Amino acid sequence: MLIIEDYEEDALLLARHLTRGGYKLDWRRIETAIDLKAALDEAEPWDLIIADYTLPSFGARDALALLQQTGLDIPFIIVSGTVDEVSAVNAMRAGAHDYVLKGHLERLMPAIERELADSARRKERLATELELKLAQQRFSATFNQAAVGMAHTTTDGNFLLANRRLADLLMVDPSGFRGLILGDFILPSDRVTKRALLNEMLEGKRSGFRIEVTLLRTDGATFPAQLTVSALTYDDRGESTLLWVIEDISARKAAERETSELMTRLINSERLAAAGRMANTLAHEINNPLEALTNIVYLLQTQTLSSQAIELLDVAARELERVGHITRSTLSFYRKVPGRTLDLHAILDEVLQLFASRAQQHGVELLPRYNDSIRIVRYDPSLRQVFANVVGNALEAMEQSGGRIYIRGRVSGDHVTVTVADNGHGIEREHMRAVFEPFFTTKGEKGTGLGLWVTRGIVEEQGGVLQLRSCTHGPKHGTTIRIRLPIESRDNVPTAIVQ
Repeated sequence: MLIIEDYEEDALLLARHLTRGGYKLDWRRIETAIDLKAALDEAEPWDLIIADYTLPSFGARDALALLQQTGLDIPFIIVSGTVDEVSAVNAMRAGAHDYVLKGHLERLMPAIERELADSARRKERLATELELKLAQQRFSATFNQAAVGMAHTTTDGNFLLANRRLADLLMVDPSGFRGLILGDFILPSDRVTKRALLNEMLEGKRSGFRIEVTLLRTDGATFPAQLTVSALTYDDRGESTLLWVIEDISARKAAERETSELMTRLINSERLAAAGRMANTLAHEINNPLEALTNIVYLLQTQTLSSQAIELLDVAARELERVGHITRSTLSFYRKVPGRTLDLHAILDEVLQLFASRAQQHGVELLPRYNDSIRIVRYDPSLRQVFANVVGNALEAMEQSGGRIYIRGRVSGDHVTVTVADNGHGIEREHMRAVFEPFFTTKGEKGTGLGLWVTRGIVEEQGGVLQLRSCTHGPKHGTTIRIRLPIESRDNVPTAIVQ
């Protein structure tokens, strides 16, 4: 507290009066303008100023004027024994908060309490206003400098506020959004979905939604965008507005297309690798018939044409046909012909024929069991790669120990199920989650890590599902792969067979 008083005794009496009233005081007496100015310049703020109305060289009116020049909000109370009522009223009009006569100090305590409380409220209101102003500045900076488009609209989509980024995205003047509707910038094909989700949100069924749409710029160009919408309620009346966050996802879509193209190239790469493996199998398969043919030709060279020679020529013809069939199957293995399909029975037969000799060499039995019902259903020839990968993997799992591979196929309802099961060593549990991931392999340098990934991709391309189950211990060790494929047309499938 500052006491502006020329009599030290009067200042002491004032301090004693306030102390007896319950205040713990830190006070100072001054009596000149220089002293007041110095006190007001101090860092520690003052809570209260009590001033005598008239001092020899400095009075309450002068002190009040000096306080007002600083802009500080400090309660100013005049305590004097000589001030008349007119002077006191004029002082209050000039800015003094109250006046008390020295002969009626019982009014001083209530006046101080009231003015301190009013001062605290004014300071709190000022702090709140400053915080609000700062919050508005921060909101404005965040809103206008955001990397995504943002807008506040009515529930009907009328713009209330839009940031600069949205103006740039839609090519609209920042001040020209009034009177525009956000829905007009959405292509008609996307408006129905947006309206349905918006109605659900306004009905309270969802708090917001996110949707990908195509937006139209004012110059007629379009771009893909992601809209994130939230409802905002400002007051107790429940009146809501909508917050829209609009993000240009052109770069993301381009990246997705690039990734898709990369995946296609990887699939083609695996197909080429598989073709190389099939070429090795082809060479192995050709060796035996060529050796038989060489022996037959040799025998023909030492004999005249007889019935036996004719019989040998028949054998040679059959062997040559076999070579031709194997060659044709291998060369067409990965050749995609638009619209061409093969029946499932023929696809499985070709795959098993390719692996027959290799399986016999390693002591592995190929045990097919599928009836003529699967001759009716036809699929893209790329399924040969699927079954070749699956049978090839099973064969590799048993090359050292031998075993059996069961191939089953049946028509059931509107789908076909093909099962390939082996009794090999199985797949370790820790590898089960990763076997379908690209580049994962347990074959070391021999494997590309793309076989099963590509296999599942081809099955899914044709609307099918691939399931894998494996066990490494017990009497039922081995791996089973079940492939379920839809039958696109049942017109050619006899009822009896389907059942």
